[in-house]
Amino acid sequence: MLLKMIGERIKQLRKKQGMTQEELAEKAGINASYIGTVERGERNISIETLEKIIEGLGVSSAAMFQFHETESLDTASEKAEVLESISSLLYSRTLSESKLLFRVLKDIVDTMDHREN
Repeated sequence: MLLKMIGERIKQLRKKQGMTQEELAEKAGINASYIGTVERGERNISIETLEKIIEGLGVSSAAMFQFHETESLDTASEKAEVLESISSLLYSRTLSESKLLFRVLKDIVDTMDHREN
């Protein structure tokens, strides 16, 4: 399942940049046919190769694993910045404070989800 999700995310990020498999392969320094098998989830991918692909795409590692992204790259980038800001605010908090903040945030999200239904 994760292999398929990673492949689909690579394809999504590549297409958003208007890049062909061949162009990505060249930027990543790997074989173009390999990109296709990875995008289809047909081949295991090493962390080292994934890192090359991420660099070839010119995105952050965090962006690579935002599987829920369906927004434009600009919006995704802005969202990533907001999430990083939230993370940095929470980083200096104690574990008990972090747990409390998580529960509060979860309650807010649950309320928002309930209101949409």
